[in-house]
Amino acid sequence: GAHCAISSFNHISTGDADLTLGDYVRLGPNVTIMGAGRNVKRRDTLIVDQGHSHKPTDIGRDVLIGANSVVLAGCSIGAGAVIGAGSVVTGDVPPYAIVAGVPARVIGYRE
Repeated sequence: GAHCAISSFNHISTGDADLTLGDYVRLGPNVTIMGAGRNVKRRDTLIVDQGHSHKPTDIGRDVLIGANSVVLAGCSIGAGAVIGAGSVVTGDVPPYAIVAGVPARVIGYRE
């Protein structure tokens, strides 16, 4: 997106998945955005041999992601959302929601 700001020491790993950033997105320092996760369910196969599942990640317009946050593969973050520092986003975030915690939960909404 246009006019985005990505701070220092971020890790954006999309693999073969799509990552979309809307306009005016702000990423604090040490943010990790994942586009894939390891497959781990099979007990009869070594984890290293199970591969990855790639999922698209969508971050809407005017989103702020606080320092040291993690956004897991397949999440959709709605326009205007705020992700509190140190949060782990494991699912979709509604537009204008304020989320925080591990895992991230809605704690309020922007007015």
